[in-house]
Parts: sequence; structure tokens; C-alpha cells
Amino acid sequence: MKRFKKAMRFSGLIVLIILACFGIGLGGTPPVIPVLRTKQETELSETKDDDENERK
Repeated sequence: MKRFKKAMRFSGLIVLIILACFGIGLGGTPPVIPVLRTKQETELSETKDDDENERK
């Protein structure tokens, strides 16, 4: 029985080391903070009036 307990402890240690290598802990993964996204214009549109005013 002592040998079985020792083997279980050792295997538990190995499992924890493997999980730590992948970044998984006993408490789970850390919370992900949502990124506040602002609306950005992706296209610049010019009209003919703008072009004519710039040339004058």
C-alpha cells in the first residue's frame, strides 16, 4: 500500500509538471480582459468638390 501511495504521488507530480509546461494551473486560466475597440475609419473617401477646392 505504501508503494501504491508513493507511485500515485509521483504520478500526480508528473501530471502537474506537464500541465505547468502548457500554462495550465490548478486555478485554471487567467481571466481574459476584453479589448475596448473604437470604431476606426478604414477607407478614405474624397469627393470631386474636395479635389477642386484644393487646386484653387
